[in-house]
Amino acid sequence: MGEHFYLRPSWSCQGCGEPWPCARARADLIAQYRPERISLAIYLGAVLADALHDGLGNPHPQELYQRMLGWIRP
Repeated sequence: MGEHFYLRPSWSCQGCGEPWPCARARADLIAQYRPERISLAIYLGAVLADALHDGLGNPHPQELYQRMLGWIRP
């Protein structure tokens, strides 16, 4: 993923400072997981669990879900 990776516990992008996954991170993730979209969903589900554990989704976990996973639907 290079420089567009998340920083914990803020969950901002270390490359551009935007909320992670930023547009570049999303593009990189799609390219990296292109043949295995299910694996991408599993990875982002684990990331979502970590972000929730860090308290990022409080009090609106559905918004965090959209940010972390909602964008990968075909």
